[in-house]
Formats: sequence, structure tokens, C-alpha cells
Amino acid sequence: MDHDLLHKLIEAIVAEVVRRVAALERQKQHPEQVLVLLAAPVAYPAELLKLLQKQFGVGYTPICFTEKCELQDETVTYAAQLSERELLDRVTRAKTVILVGPRLELLGQLSRGEDRDLISYLMVRSILWKKDVRLYLDFDPPRFKRNTFLEGVASAIDTLRQMDVSVCPYYTADAAEQLGATLVTEADVLAAAERKDKTICARVGAIITPAARDALLTSGVILQYEGEVVCS
Repeated sequence: MDHDLLHKLIEAIVAEVVRRVAALERQKQHPEQVLVLLAAPVAYPAELLKLLQKQFGVGYTPICFTEKCELQDETVTYAAQLSERELLDRVTRAKTVILVGPRLELLGQLSRGEDRDLISYLMVRSILWKKDVRLYLDFDPPRFKRNTFLEGVASAIDTLRQMDVSVCPYYTADAAEQLGATLVTEADVLAAAERKDKTICARVGAIITPAARDALLTSGVILQYEGEVVCS
């Protein structure tokens, strides 16, 4: 066999082994601890899926409140199949609750603390219980525009941020790279070591596996937490 071809084959095998080990590491998380509430049709399902997998691996559960789900994820659960009590129990157990692409009316309800319907009730309770609540938008938050509908949208988003809700657009292809990871494995470190910047961005409080910590000591990879600036 050609030497170069053999080398590429070995690299492919190693990459697949690393991928599977990383998947096993991430499966140790409890998917029910991260709930992804799909309150409306998903505008950018491929980008959302990439972001969720980057952030949580397989450790999340999508719950769809519409009749059809655009997210190509076999773990999707439909809210219609669950009772209100079951949905509340899931939110109660969750550590992270993510609301994806809500309608603008729902944004306003949440910012005013209104819980008139099921989704707003679950989200308001998540905020009051001081969970890790996130809002993934399919648009960039608008700047303040007086006397336009954008004024209400901007005001609602700003109010939610004051309630410690993390707000980010998910629709861009590089959104997964802009947000920090919640779990860092040895495979993540080895992959970062091959990149030019040799940097992993992680959220504050991210889980760093023991093997990943060992790899960080020997690989030269920098672990950068969100909000930090790496000095060169």
C-alpha cells in the first residue's frame, strides 16, 4: 500500500476513534438537564443543530411546541405528547432552559413577566428559579429605534438580559464557534492543538474532563472563558 495512503487511512481511523470517545464523554451528561424549547417553526435548523451539538454534544433534549419540527434530531419530543405536569417537571429538573426563535409577542410577554400560556409560564418560572436561561434568536437584536416596532423588540431583549437571560443569534454558520463550550473533552483539546489559534472558548462553569486537563498541560492549547481576553 502507498505510504501516503496508509498515513491518511491511519489518520482517518484515529479521527473516528477520537470522535467516538468524545461522544461517549458527552453522553455522560444528562440530556434532561438541558431543555431546548422550540416555540415556533425553526428558521435555520441546520445552524441550530450545529450550535447545540457544539455546546452540548448529545446532552440536550429538544421539545417542539409546533405540529412539525424542522430540526433533524431523532431525540425531538413533541409537547403535545406530554401533560402540563410532565413539562413542568422537566423544566424543574433542568439546569439549562433554551428558548429558540420565539415570536415577538412572546418576547414581550416574558419581559413583562406574563405567564398567560404554557410556554411563557415555563420560561418565567425558569427565570424566577434562576436557572441558566438562554434565548437563541434567528436575527440580530435590533438597536433602539424610537417609534417603530423595533423599539419594543429591543426593549424586551434588553429587559430579558437584565433578568440574566443569555441572548445570542444562532442563525450564522459560525455561531457555534462564537459561543463557549459547556463541556471540554480531550478530543476538543487535541482538535484545538491542530488549529492555528490553539484556543478553546468555554463558558464560565464549563465541565473540563480530567483527560482534557492533562492534555491542556502538554498541548499548548489555551482555555479561554467567555469575556476573557487572551494576551499575546
